[in-house]
Amino acid sequence: MKLILPLVVLFASSYFLQAQNLAKINRDQLKPFSFMIGNWKGAAIIQQQGGTSIKVNQEEKISWELDSTLINIEGIGMDPVTNKKSFHAYAILFYDPDTRQLGLKSFTMEGRQTDAYFKVLSENQFEWGFDLPSNRGKIKYTITLSLKDGIWIEEGQFSANGTQWFPFMSMNLVKQ
Repeated sequence: MKLILPLVVLFASSYFLQAQNLAKINRDQLKPFSFMIGNWKGAAIIQQQGGTSIKVNQEEKISWELDSTLINIEGIGMDPVTNKKSFHAYAILFYDPDTRQLGLKSFTMEGRQTDAYFKVLSENQFEWGFDLPSNRGKIKYTITLSLKDGIWIEEGQFSANGTQWFPFMSMNLVKQ
């Protein structure tokens, strides 16, 4: 019994130190996205099949969670005429220390969810995307942030084959 207690204490303190190091690694990997934290408002235009387009008043609410080891992103689009919600999505941006990659888990109000990739293209430009179910194609979004002006521009594209891309969404937001 005298040997077990010191082993438990040693194991617990080792686990605690590893958890602290892991949290620091996660915070360090997400730190470049700190400019995104806050509320953003603007407009989005979505092209539908058949060529019609929908305009929404878009708001993105972005916050740190779990001691700055996750970033929550909540997007809400309101119809400018009826003021009814036409879009609502929730996403979690995270760093996976096992794969050493950023990831994005997203959910929509229709009940869909995705495990998306998230990568840095340049200092203030990012891309995230995912494969559609049943091999129906790919979706990718490119986000460009202007730190000086507080502007967020996001373009969405669809590809049936992963080679030829077609724009379907454009969003322009201003940090509040």
